[in-house]
Amino acid sequence: MADTTLDQETILRVVRSWPRSLQEQLARMILSDTEPDDTINPKTGRPYVASEELRGLLATPGKPAPTDEDIERIRMEKYGY
Repeated sequence: MADTTLDQETILRVVRSWPRSLQEQLARMILSDTEPDDTINPKTGRPYVASEELRGLLATPGKPAPTDEDIERIRMEKYGY
């Protein structure tokens, strides 16, 4: 069987010939494959939660988003870590 492995330059040349929307779709597919499967914090056994995600959950219309300090205080009160 012949080796059909393409080098990076060949792949880039082909992908650059695609429409922008297909290039973006491929990029999203590649990036989604690189996200870690293990999102559990081994120290706490709880899922990792980014501060940005917490800001969205805690946002109240008409009020500013909580600061990192606010989020940390809420996390300590709720979870103790």
